[in-house]
Amino acid sequence: MAMQFDPRDRCLHICMLGDAGIGHSSFLKCYGAQAQAGENAEDFSFMPDKPLCSLQNLVAMVELDGEPCRVRFTDEASGSKFDAMREAAIHAAHVHMLCFRADQPETFASIRQQWLPTLWEMQAEAPWLLVALAADVRERNKVTGDVNSVPQEEAEELVKRFGGWGYLECSAFFPETVQMVVDEALTAAYTYYRLQWQLHPPEVASPPRTAGDTKASWTAAPEEGYERLWLPHETLTVADDHVPVTEDQIREGLSQLGDSCTRQHAYVRCDLMAMNLTSLVKIRQWDQLQFLNVSRNRLQSLEPLGALRHLLHLNASHNLLIRSESFTAPDALETCDMSYNMLAELGDWKVHRYLRELNLRGNYISYVGSGLKGNHELRMLDLSENFISKMQQNLDDLELRTLNLAQNKLSSLEGVQRLSKLHCLDVRHNHLTSISALKAEDIPRLRKLRLSENRISQMREVDQLASFAFLSELYMHPNPVSQLPQYRAQVLHRLPRLRQLDNQQVTPEERVKTEVIYGADVETRQDIFEQLLPEETFVDRRLMTEALISQLEVEQFGRNGDAGPFGCEPNSDPTYGDPPRTKLQMAKFRQRVEQTRRGGFPEGVANFSEYPAPYHSNSAYDEDLAETLEAVAEGGCEELWLGAAEISPAGIREIIAFMQDTSSRLCHIDLAGCSSAALLGAELLKSFPLDRGCSIELENCGLADSTVARLRNKSEDVSRALNQAAAERRRIAQRLKDYAEMKEFLNVRAERLLPRGEAPEPPPLLCHPAQWLSGSTEPQKALEGFLRANPNKLMDAGDSWTMSKRSGDKIHLNADQFKVISDKLDDMLTDWGCDLNEPSKGRALPPAFVNAFGASPSKSPKLLGFMIWEGVAPTKKFKRDFYRKKDDWQAAWADEQRRMKELLEKAIEEYDSGDAALGVASGQLIAHLSFLSGSTELKDPSSFNLVKVSEESPQPRHGEDLHSALSAGLVVVEEIVADGFGVGNLKLTLRSLSSEPLIITIRKGTVFQQKSWTHRSDLLTGLDYMVALLPESSTTKEMLGHSFTMVCPPPSCDEMLITDFYVDLEDLLGSQALIWDHFQNFKWPSKPT
Repeated sequence: MAMQFDPRDRCLHICMLGDAGIGHSSFLKCYGAQAQAGENAEDFSFMPDKPLCSLQNLVAMVELDGEPCRVRFTDEASGSKFDAMREAAIHAAHVHMLCFRADQPETFASIRQQWLPTLWEMQAEAPWLLVALAADVRERNKVTGDVNSVPQEEAEELVKRFGGWGYLECSAFFPETVQMVVDEALTAAYTYYRLQWQLHPPEVASPPRTAGDTKASWTAAPEEGYERLWLPHETLTVADDHVPVTEDQIREGLSQLGDSCTRQHAYVRCDLMAMNLTSLVKIRQWDQLQFLNVSRNRLQSLEPLGALRHLLHLNASHNLLIRSESFTAPDALETCDMSYNMLAELGDWKVHRYLRELNLRGNYISYVGSGLKGNHELRMLDLSENFISKMQQNLDDLELRTLNLAQNKLSSLEGVQRLSKLHCLDVRHNHLTSISALKAEDIPRLRKLRLSENRISQMREVDQLASFAFLSELYMHPNPVSQLPQYRAQVLHRLPRLRQLDNQQVTPEERVKTEVIYGADVETRQDIFEQLLPEETFVDRRLMTEALISQLEVEQFGRNGDAGPFGCEPNSDPTYGDPPRTKLQMAKFRQRVEQTRRGGFPEGVANFSEYPAPYHSNSAYDEDLAETLEAVAEGGCEELWLGAAEISPAGIREIIAFMQDTSSRLCHIDLAGCSSAALLGAELLKSFPLDRGCSIELENCGLADSTVARLRNKSEDVSRALNQAAAERRRIAQRLKDYAEMKEFLNVRAERLLPRGEAPEPPPLLCHPAQWLSGSTEPQKALEGFLRANPNKLMDAGDSWTMSKRSGDKIHLNADQFKVISDKLDDMLTDWGCDLNEPSKGRALPPAFVNAFGASPSKSPKLLGFMIWEGVAPTKKFKRDFYRKKDDWQAAWADEQRRMKELLEKAIEEYDSGDAALGVASGQLIAHLSFLSGSTELKDPSSFNLVKVSEESPQPRHGEDLHSALSAGLVVVEEIVADGFGVGNLKLTLRSLSSEPLIITIRKGTVFQQKSWTHRSDLLTGLDYMVALLPESSTTKEMLGHSFTMVCPPPSCDEMLITDFYVDLEDLLGSQALIWDHFQNFKWPSKPT
């Protein structure tokens, strides 16, 4: 089959991400209605008046730059049933739409907590657009007084901070707003599409293989458990099957009379296109059909087609299929179109022995398995717009004439040479830098070759095509090589048999021009000239020659026949802001800042010098340093790579001062190529902290080689400093992981001690699984005491069971008592949430409990004995006595409440009764820390290394100290909110009362206290934070607040107050783990628990 290159082959992929059930389907439904009413309705399969399934896969035609372009939307690409295509869907996207509901703040929080980290972890380079769905609901809520919605300013701030393309709001009730979102998404997608060729292929893990076989496991017979991936998707209930096909629809779609298998006339063709069908059950009885078109529906399975044994041609494109083997193979299927479905795997096609044409365009296939090895009749294969990174040997011996691999992730054509009868090859928009795998002796009949939108830069790649005797059509533009001077003439000189080059017919005039440039008739003209004018000197008056082309190449690219890996095309996208950056450059810079806050990428490195593509590349400036260094300190990075940054000598001094004054783990700076370093000279040797094992790279900066070598500091101290910093980072990560696992236990314990009118329900005894949550140590200690007294546990003595109680007395259980305590054990497990009949369905037991008593603790002698040890009576008289006695619990709880109240009253009288600035209080902090220390009296602040700001307040290097500004009435604190632990867990909102711009500094060690007895952690800052305030305006600053101790859970959207104290522990403030180590003497009071 001859390949016709369609200008509409471009496809932009928009991947919609966000929490489930927030309105994705309504958005697509609204856009579908508009597209269906437009000129390209025939290219769109979406019926707006029908119910929708949760997974959406929508394709429509749009116009970009005056040319048609296909656009594809994928929704719910992260669903658990579609994990196989998730990575391919996200990497194949040209823009990600991160969606949330304007009236559901929790869906907005997911953007920051889940979806952005997912994109960063997968190294997805496409831009992202933040979209608020159901914006009309927020406006209605304003009228009704419901303020539970996401403010527009907060969404815009998220886009600004994290580097989004933009922020838009829409509602399905207002189609024009949906169209605005799509238009902006297309602008972002097309911008990325034009530059995507500069990127290297993404690194994706190889798919699993079966042992001893070259084929992928999914291309053979389904493995055990494989059906769990597709069965829930393909199995429809009556409620799910919204639009089943009817007999009337089938009759209306019948056409084309022909011979049936019974040698009678019958209709052999049926068209059921664009009916929004969800099932085809009724088609089974039309077994004479040979042509079937069910494209542009919502089909999730083709199982009924197994009854059409005489089917020859099938078009099932634009549906929701997730596997190709969803129907029994017809006897002689010849053509099959499953383009634009949700296939993550090639599938097994060997049963279709007569298959001639297979179209799998626009799916999420990442690997060419062995599923085509038996298809010897296959002539056309379309795998374009997938996620294939390499061609395997699984196409060997196929007699393909046409192969389409456009818009994949190929970096090599290795494997294509085995297709000896290939006529047409399309590998447009990949990552190819060479076509050396193409050889005429392997593919002698190649006629059409499309290499557009790759990274081919050398004209010698064209030279090797000269041996293809039948090559008549070549598509090379755009590629870096097409930027070479007289590109068309150079190609036509090397390939004189071409009839078409880059969508333009080769004209006779072009051929003559090429011959003139390369001097085909120079010798002839010279001979004629000398014959006619023997006394004159011949002068070659050609305006362009081969020598002149070589000269121009050297002038433009520095070499002959090579445009370089990216050519010389300048970045024409507009820049914004100060310093100036394009939208994509700003997005990459913001991403690097946030990755640095989270530990760096690679780990421990703040990388602002190496970028994946030229369109990302941008320098760091002085204006970036404050935020960059802040991120380095928060992320605990050991290395800062700035490369040839556009920073001044003052900026370099700022970096050195940061290393000297901040307790961060930063040990190495890379400023190679930064010209400002030469202006400092010997000053660097004096000021840089070489004695601490720090180093700085200043190659190509204009400094003497001896100075550069000395500042590299190649000593054992440097290696030791880096190793120590890396070890501390790993230790912190482990401590944070341990703290996160303790969260449930800490929350339960804090909740029990909250001040309230009456005591909460008593907690369970230490034998209960609820007491064995991660972080709890008391149950294990109690169990060890039990085992010391009862090494044989609850011992079976034949007709009785015996053990020692905590009091030392012996207890003997008869059969009835043993049954009672066994029943109480079952009751206790049921109370935890275990399902004794089907354990897999019940609540999982805590790991520590399982380690102590086994995964099936029912009837466990150890657990039965431990229950009695803890006070569970082997008698029916006491019900649910695996909980503490109510009177004892209430008395203990009341004692702790009195102690808390007395401590707080004393602390407020001593620390909050003076003339403190508005919003500053310290009493709750001292009361809380004293309580955690187990004291009944207030402890002196110095015992916690707390120093009063009002008594001793070192001034910051930059700006006005926050406490001083509060005292002077320059600013007021509007709100302080703490939530969780880690980067950005502390938000401070300040309002300026000044008529002048202000820089306010929150000094390192500043302590923030809970507003009341929440029994959650107080926080302190580990570095200086600066807040820029415009006159009479408000600004919110997100900071990293370290917890004082591991015995308290982290804050949970708690209101905080700034205190009059700071922690005077310079060496500890850069590490949460060191702070926990220092305050580990805090012990939670044991009485109430």
